[in-house]
Amino acid sequence: MVITVKKAALFSVLALAFSVAGGSTAAEAGGKDSKPAASVAAPFTPAGAVVSAAPLAEAGGKKVEVTDASFRCLHKMEKVRSMYVDNLLGDLNGTLAVAKSSDGGTYPPGSLLQLFPGEVMVKREKGANPASNDWEFFMLDVTADGAKIKQRGFEPVRNMFGSCTSCHSQAAPKWDMVCEKGHGCPPITFPGGINSAVLTTALQKTDKRCPSPEPLTAEEIAELDKLKKVLEAQAAAQAGAAAPTGGQR
Repeated sequence: MVITVKKAALFSVLALAFSVAGGSTAAEAGGKDSKPAASVAAPFTPAGAVVSAAPLAEAGGKKVEVTDASFRCLHKMEKVRSMYVDNLLGDLNGTLAVAKSSDGGTYPPGSLLQLFPGEVMVKREKGANPASNDWEFFMLDVTADGAKIKQRGFEPVRNMFGSCTSCHSQAAPKWDMVCEKGHGCPPITFPGGINSAVLTTALQKTDKRCPSPEPLTAEEIAELDKLKKVLEAQAAAQAGAAAPTGGQR
């Protein structure tokens, strides 16, 4: 989930990211939990058509079934550093052992990792897709009513900046394609002077599936306000580009 963001391609993605905050940072600061005006998405939620999952592998152990119901409030999962983890086959201890290891390791089947509410990677059964180390990637629409899978698959799943696999494959082998600081993947960077770490925390707090989201700090509200200004400037630029020129009817 760690991607170098090119400024020219960032804005339409951030528009969806800002909807995580329900369009009102002041409301979040007061601890109110209103439904978002648009579907909740991670800062890297892609545009485009739904991508179907690749065929399930039958060999190599118990099949990992993934449905809309597999995804839940981030804060009901286990947090390890900046990411949230779970295991769909019940082997949470195995997932945590690798996530917390300073030497890396191979995540067990069923491992589910999230940085943002709308973007997930799930470790499928052994042999499901060797090219992605058996990781399947998901893009979600998230509302107060739950999550709906928007995209899923191995190689085909893309966001505005490329395929998930191409980014995660830059992690050193011992990290099993999981991108964190020092793993070899390029860092997240935002334009407009936005503090990426603070914005990440703010977006995690605004998971609308959670019954009582944590209040935002003043610093987090400030970063969301910066994001809002970026989006407003982008919307104005788009409107200007779409306006007819003189002499056109």
